[in-house]
Amino acid sequence: MRAYRILLAMAAFAVSTNTFAQRESQLKNLTITNITPELSVYPCGDRHEAQVILRCQEPFDLVLASNYDANLDLSVTQEGPEKVYSIVFKTKEEGTSFKGRQLSIVAEGFKKHYIPLNLNDKEKLEFLVSDPYSKLRSLFYTATDEGLSLMSDGYYDAAIDKFRIAMQCPEYPDTPNHLEEYIKQCETFKEWTTQAAEYAAKEDYYNARTIYLNILRDNPNCQIARELYSDANDNFNRVSTHDMQVAQAYYESKRYEEARALYEHAIAQNNPQAAQAGINLADIKLRSYKKDNHTRSLSYIYEKNAPIGLMTASLKPDKSGGYFSFGFDKGCIDILSNNIDPVTDFNPETKTAVTPAQPMYQASVNAGWTIRLYTQGEEEYIPKVWALLSPFGYATGGYYSKIDISGENATEPEYEKSYHLMHALAPEAGVAIRIWRVVLSYRFQYRYMLNHEEPVSDELGKARNMLGIGICW
Repeated sequence: MRAYRILLAMAAFAVSTNTFAQRESQLKNLTITNITPELSVYPCGDRHEAQVILRCQEPFDLVLASNYDANLDLSVTQEGPEKVYSIVFKTKEEGTSFKGRQLSIVAEGFKKHYIPLNLNDKEKLEFLVSDPYSKLRSLFYTATDEGLSLMSDGYYDAAIDKFRIAMQCPEYPDTPNHLEEYIKQCETFKEWTTQAAEYAAKEDYYNARTIYLNILRDNPNCQIARELYSDANDNFNRVSTHDMQVAQAYYESKRYEEARALYEHAIAQNNPQAAQAGINLADIKLRSYKKDNHTRSLSYIYEKNAPIGLMTASLKPDKSGGYFSFGFDKGCIDILSNNIDPVTDFNPETKTAVTPAQPMYQASVNAGWTIRLYTQGEEEYIPKVWALLSPFGYATGGYYSKIDISGENATEPEYEKSYHLMHALAPEAGVAIRIWRVVLSYRFQYRYMLNHEEPVSDELGKARNMLGIGICW
């Protein structure tokens, strides 16, 4: 008998549980929409309070409760077709924490709904409570909800049409709403989508991806924007990988111009490897700088007394460079090949060789700076002018003597051989002009003798005028 009662109780419990589950499954869901205006504030002076407002135009009443507040500070008013439930909550209380506070909303025939409330001082929240399946709702609310759904899905033109329909309803002037803001948002999303599509058409996937991210930030449920972002991101990664792989292949094979274009594109597109692209691009620019600007030159230099001369100069278009020049005469070659006639005249007063009027050999060398002075433009055929300046010049020259110093009774002649070498400081200044690939130059060289053997040293100490003509590459 006792076992029978236990079985009967268990059966009754199972039936009641199943009935409750069936009843619960038949309940509808409420729609709770956050409609809090921007910069919404609850003015409460220095009190630690916040306000929550629920607006409902449905025919049912709301039963509200809080898991932290036994008695709600609740007021209910009627504003046109809407019931307005206003609740004031404490945000601070000594010995109490309101972390995890929830507001439960119950309506006949609907499932219980919870709103988490992590409230701050003077915060004001507003919610719209509605039945999404109610046939009694007016066109104002149904059009607004449909517009919000379309906007969330990314159909902005259709959403704008629904919002404009709602604005034509009689409830629009008297019911708080954000229809104008929603329309502005849709217009902004449309503009962003068009701009992103233009970037994508130009293969500027970085900016296209950024714009789609902005759309998702403000409209996170938009699947269209999410798919477009995914496509742009895939293309961005594809192009980024292609740019760096192909550019590296060009770089390693010394096809620098092809590599330069891809590295520049990678940097412009904020490639994840933009830092490496910048390093390689700087190296390419350094390699091609001289070629692009024809900065290297080689000139033949003519000077009356030293007609064999060369000058190499760096003619940079944007900063100083350097040059090196040397010149000598045929006597330098003769003396190196031992093919020179020495001075043999003897001066009995000084008991030395007679000093000639002209040097038998002479040479000079200079190193200095090239300084950009003038240009009319950056076109290839416009002349460009550089100053040539060198305080580091050196000139030398002299003669070779062979004097018979054997006595009268000598059986074989005895000679005194001597190389007479004189030195001079030779600073100079000049100008170089480049026309296309041809460079013309003029330099004036001053000389200051360091040792003297007149009259040959007088000749070596004269200032020199040097002319040059050469090519640039």
